[in-house]
Parts: sequence; C-alpha cells; structure tokens
Amino acid sequence: MMPRPVRILLLAALAALALNAQGSAPGALMYVGTLSKNILVVDEAQEKVVDQIPLHTGTPNGLNLSYDRKKIYVTTWQDGIEVVDLASRKVTQYFSLGEGNRKVRLRGFAPDPQDRLLYALISPVVKQADRFDIEKPKFVVIDLAQGKVTKTIDYPKEEESPFGVFAGYRVSPDGKFLYVFRENVLIFDTADFKLVEKIDLSKPLPLYPGMATVNLGEGEDPNDEPGMLTAFFNASDPVVHNRIFGIARVDLAKRTFDFTPVGPAAMGIAGLRLTPDRKTGYTVAFLGQHGNRRTEFWVFDMEKRKLVNRVEFPGRMSGFTLSANGQRIYLKSGPMVEIYDTATLKLRRVLNLNLDTTTGLLVLPQRPS
Repeated sequence: MMPRPVRILLLAALAALALNAQGSAPGALMYVGTLSKNILVVDEAQEKVVDQIPLHTGTPNGLNLSYDRKKIYVTTWQDGIEVVDLASRKVTQYFSLGEGNRKVRLRGFAPDPQDRLLYALISPVVKQADRFDIEKPKFVVIDLAQGKVTKTIDYPKEEESPFGVFAGYRVSPDGKFLYVFRENVLIFDTADFKLVEKIDLSKPLPLYPGMATVNLGEGEDPNDEPGMLTAFFNASDPVVHNRIFGIARVDLAKRTFDFTPVGPAAMGIAGLRLTPDRKTGYTVAFLGQHGNRRTEFWVFDMEKRKLVNRVEFPGRMSGFTLSANGQRIYLKSGPMVEIYDTATLKLRRVLNLNLDTTTGLLVLPQRPS
C-alpha cells in the first residue's frame, strides 16, 4: 500500500491537473460588481466565488483597470470613485464627486500613465427646491492622492455630445493627449483641454470612405497591445451606402489609424476581445430584429483581419469577455455567467453568482505579485 504522505501529494497533484484541464490559468481571477455594494472575486480555475470586496460609496456601475494593472478603479451610482488594491483585495481610497445638492454623473474616464490622475467627463445636476438645474458637460481632472477634482473645463459646445452607449476614453502613453471616441474621434491636450485634432469619420478618408461609429465595447481589453487600441468601426460605402463593419487599430502615441473593412454590419455587436497572443479575436453579434433576432459568436483571424467562424447560440447577455488564457468565453446575464469553450463554441457550464450584478466582467491574466 502506498504511504500516506505520498498519497496526499499524489492527490494534490491530480487535483491541480484537473483544475488546469478545465482550461483556465491557475490563479487567474475575474471581478464583477453587484447590487449588494461589493465586488465579487471569482477564481477561474475553480469556477467559483472566492472572495468579496465591500465598497464604501454605494452600488458599483463600472470597473476599470489601472495603467499599472495593480488596481481597479470602481465607479458607483452614488457619485463615488473607489480604488481597489488587487494584491490585498482591499479598498485603499474612496471619495465622492458630488457635494450637498450637487450630484455628478461620471460619464467616462481614463487614467494617466502614472495612475496619479483621472481625466473624466461629467454631467452635474443641482437639485433646487422646485427644479433640477442641469449643467453643461465638463472635463475634470481628478487627483487620486487628494481624492478630489483639481481642474474643471467646459466641454466644447460646438462638438457633439461626448456621452452615449459607444463613447470611450483613452489617454496616450505619454499622458499628453485624451482621446474621446464616438461618432468622431476627438483628441484633446491634457494640459489645457484644447482640441488639437478632430478626425471626422463621416467624411471620405484615406482609410475608408464613410468610416464612422466606434465601438470600444465594455472597458479596456487587458490583452490589447500597450499604447494601441483595437476596436470595431462601422462604415458605409459612398455609392449605395451599404453599412459594413471593420477592424481598426489606433496608435495612441502617433495619432494614426489603420482600418480594414471586414463585412456587412450587424444590428449590434459587442466589443472585440483578443486572446493573449493577439492572434484571435472574439465578439458577440446580434442580427435581425424582434422575433427574428438571433445571436452569434464571431471569431476573427487578427493577423488577416478576417471573420473565420460564426456560430449561432441561444443566449442572452449583458456582459461579454474572455478568460485570462483565451480558452473560455464568459457571457453574463443577471446573476448567471455562461461559460463557453472557445474551441467548440459550445456551452460547458453555467455559474450562478447568487447576486444581481451591476457591472461588466473584468478578467486579469494572473494574480498581482
């Protein structure tokens, strides 16, 4: 009979192999906010909740990874911003942007490369005795060390609204420029918030005529190349105006675009998510309307920028992302997370978080060291 210490070691080794066989990297974690005012921590290999991070300012509505990937910036519905340290799984700082009867809706932000500042767009509302006064949208600079707004600048009134479902915000690697992505791409100097360049996507461009409407998806893809942004753009040809979509890469440092048309546009499309080697991309597309609506996984060869596979599946979702190693697709709907295999695009398990979720899913490649 095998000695007991040897049996224990053998069982531990077999358990580790079983977890790795599930397709998730050991130690990889996923985060999601809930209605109970906390952040759930899900171990990908075990496919279960392993921790909860309580918040101080209210119900979370957004999770954003810091530039150094060691923290999460959490926004809440109650004007709050909280900083979560990933190593300790603790909130290290929190504050509110609102004060008294002045409430602030944070529409989007991006951290600077040193994680000292947040460049944000807000829409303040002041509650009076008989009415609500809605102020004009503003740029703000939030100093994280002080936990407060240190600079406020009116958003250019001649430009379209910076708010919307597909609006996105990025800061260049040198911290000098803030990008606002929507119908057009607006590039602002972070020193004075002067508009230094406007790329009008509705006009004929050397890239592709009629290119328009940027879809960055939900949050930043941690597998995207540093200093680059890979995203879907919609476009229409100048003759018969057929709507198509394509993949663009934006060099945030050089302010240049590289756009490749791919195919006919869908009614809706989730953001692009890349595998760690950036050779394959995944998204969820919505086609048809009402009773004819269907949902498909789309798989892309990123080197050729070509749609190589599409599979219809019966699913509903409010969040989409990939596992840390790119071998699983996570679809979130309420408290449920459906887990699909990227090799077969078939459902392998449904994980019940047992709490209503309020943010998208944020996956990190590995535990912070």
